[in-house]
Amino acid sequence: MEYASYVDAAVELVNAELNSPDDVISHLGPRPRLAARAKPGDLRAMRKLQAELSHIVDASAAGDGQRVVRLINEALERYPVTAALSDHDGRPWHLHVGDSHRSVPEALGAEALFGLAVLVSELGTDRLGRCAAPGCTGAFVDTSANHSRRYCCMRCGTRTNVAAHRRRNKESTR
Repeated sequence: MEYASYVDAAVELVNAELNSPDDVISHLGPRPRLAARAKPGDLRAMRKLQAELSHIVDASAAGDGQRVVRLINEALERYPVTAALSDHDGRPWHLHVGDSHRSVPEALGAEALFGLAVLVSELGTDRLGRCAAPGCTGAFVDTSANHSRRYCCMRCGTRTNVAAHRRRNKESTR
């Protein structure tokens, strides 16, 4: 798994609805090996991790780079990263965050924070944001060359642009 997928997983966790142990299992659906290890008691730890990652996203969205770095470094103390080489799925050897000895929340935390630390070190502290669509607070990662992403998904962007177009048309017909 490359670091970008860890960043994407961090953002997906921030955006996840985690109200029950079943929600945790559902969130882990694409990762059956982790889903099989999930326990009902993981919900509380997952929600705590989700809140920590949300604070990092909010600090980045606010342009508070010092806080982003402080929050990531503090969280890395709680979710230390260990590495392992893997050659799964016919891919050549590549680095993964090791997770075999950790609980599911600990494994996800280490992965998310590794990805976020690499993101910050390569692209800067201001690459995470919150959706600009009215009524949406979805998180996103902006890896665009011109740092222009404003929406968490195409649906929010399209909905916002259609609404703006309709407003302009109404104003021009008055």
